[in-house]
Amino acid sequence: MSETAFVDFLRAVRDDERLLDRYDRRNLAQLLFHARNDGFDFTAEDAEEVIGKLEYDLVTERDGEPFDGASRLWRSMWGMRYLGYLVASVVPRYTDAELDGFAADAADAADRARVSVA
Repeated sequence: MSETAFVDFLRAVRDDERLLDRYDRRNLAQLLFHARNDGFDFTAEDAEEVIGKLEYDLVTERDGEPFDGASRLWRSMWGMRYLGYLVASVVPRYTDAELDGFAADAADAADRARVSVA
């Protein structure tokens, strides 16, 4: 189970509209179950951690706004299911390399690789 698997899942639903349609109407328990069956082994905690970091970065760093209820990012989710909002309003604002950086386990692995080379 990993944050990296969740980032991979976000990329997959971003790149495949039919896959997004399959997942967008599911509740969290269903999403986790079916994602695991599709090879994406992440937990709710992994998803929450990555989403929190992405949203915080967008609001505070990219948009330069305080992280509160007045952020314009939150208005982009009105009328949308949460996964659809993530795919439409959050994920496209990052490159694949930037998305990878939001997975703590990927960052830990990269740090370990740098240490072992040194």
